[in-house]
Amino acid sequence: MTQIPSNQAPSNPGPRPETNAVMKLVGQYDSPFVRRAAIALHHHGVAFERHVISTFAHLDENLAINPLGKVPTLLLSDGTPVFDSRLIVEYLEAGAAAEKRLTVSDPADYIAMLQLEAVGIGLAEKTYERGIEFARRAPGTQDMAWVERLERQIASSLVWLEARSRPGTLVSDRLTRADLAVATAATFLSEKQPQLYDRERYKGLDGHRRFCEALPSFEAAAYSASEAKATGWRPEP
Repeated sequence: MTQIPSNQAPSNPGPRPETNAVMKLVGQYDSPFVRRAAIALHHHGVAFERHVISTFAHLDENLAINPLGKVPTLLLSDGTPVFDSRLIVEYLEAGAAAEKRLTVSDPADYIAMLQLEAVGIGLAEKTYERGIEFARRAPGTQDMAWVERLERQIASSLVWLEARSRPGTLVSDRLTRADLAVATAATFLSEKQPQLYDRERYKGLDGHRRFCEALPSFEAAAYSASEAKATGWRPEP
């Protein structure tokens, strides 16, 4: 898919990532947060290597890289760490050429992009939190009141996103940060907790998810069930 250039470059572009330097992305591709950062890297043509470690199986190593022990972390070519998927995307956007930016400049589109991005990231977070109750707690010890609350938040997010989904990209006529957040969250939910993701009920959202997953930048950072299983994740009983 050919991307449509944005209307203008950022007024204060900040540091430009060196596209000829090899960075390192820490984390697994079953994570929508790691995937979102990786997709942005591929979209911007930034060369990087992967360091595949788990937040659970390799906590000590993660804490040495990131004081919160979270993923993703982007290690720049000089070893400087950039924490959090939001900030990794911001870092890449700051140095991107106008025609490659994932941030729109039209005021109305910008607000819509931020709203969709926020709900997409939130959906991924709530899906992750619910998964912890079943994948990391002993059978019968789940807090079902908390699970019910999370399921209501997930369902509400899906309904909201479905109402705003359309064929192709979600905002304007180009790929944006909203598409990265929403599509990776929907894939994460469909893979890890498919009982909560009715593809017929959320047909528009799933169509958008499939559209994005077929793009080269998404295919280059495809969801990996094998990486999840290799580090201890297990499906719900």
